[in-house]
Amino acid sequence: MKYVNLSRYGRQIDPFFFALESVLLEDLKADLFFIWHVYGAVIIGKNQLLETEVNEAFLKENNIPVFRRLSGGGAVYSDEGCIKYSFLSKKFDKDVIFKESLTKIKSVFDALNIQVVLSGRNDILFDGKKFSGNAYFHNQYGSCLHGTILYDTDFETLVKSITPSNEKLISKGIESVRQRVTNMKNVVGKDIEDFTHFLVNHLTDGEYVLTEAQEQKVFERMKRFSEPSYIKGNNPPYSFKHMKRFNCGSVGVKLDINRGIIKDFIVYGDYFTDQEPEDLKGYFVNQPFHVETIETIINQFHVGDYIVGLTNEEFISLFKEDV
Repeated sequence: MKYVNLSRYGRQIDPFFFALESVLLEDLKADLFFIWHVYGAVIIGKNQLLETEVNEAFLKENNIPVFRRLSGGGAVYSDEGCIKYSFLSKKFDKDVIFKESLTKIKSVFDALNIQVVLSGRNDILFDGKKFSGNAYFHNQYGSCLHGTILYDTDFETLVKSITPSNEKLISKGIESVRQRVTNMKNVVGKDIEDFTHFLVNHLTDGEYVLTEAQEQKVFERMKRFSEPSYIKGNNPPYSFKHMKRFNCGSVGVKLDINRGIIKDFIVYGDYFTDQEPEDLKGYFVNQPFHVETIETIINQFHVGDYIVGLTNEEFISLFKEDV
């Protein structure tokens, strides 16, 4: 298996590696392996709803980007202390790909006399704690399994990035993560660069260098994976529904969302009306489903003209807690 030497590109954002996977698969002749050198970011699965998986306020405050990968699975946080890797193969059997790839990662630790075990289909554990998770996708050209090794990752940032903005939940989340997952740096006893070199030398037997044409494709294609329309707009269709009790009565909203755009809008509850709340639909349909956009829309009218006794701030709060 050849190692894709990416040293001349330095550290890159995750979309570089999403693009690299897709470009290399198109030209794949034999198995390839490469290491990602990334910055801190949250990566969501292909089919996940961004709004339900991340703490957007924390990410914005700390300038942590969110990207959407090509594979399914859950949201993960990775930083400079996380080793990320990809296996590319012409095989298509998912179970075979998972077993062979994870066995290769396990063999690296076996060579260091560190006992780790494969768990389920996509995890690797040390001392009962998870340190490696993996995901998979394929296209007409071949298959890709990519994964992580928690080596020296900041667990507090990890939890705050993908946990709702609630201090009690965050505190419990950090404690839970420390009980269930582990960093491997102290176990291995090498700095991350030395361990990465060991891993590459153990798994590969030669180098693969990108052609100029491939390099050009990667940098062009990574733009698409970096665009907000791909990251957020790739959300699958879903419904948003939320009700709260106010002094004016119970008020609920239900929105149908498709690719991040509001397609239907309904207000319901046991409130009294002046003008028909159904008339509000025209403000929302075909607008992006995002808390800032919602707030801007609501501030274009006085909701009390429609729902007697309800303030704009109260109406906005129906969206703020969950958007």
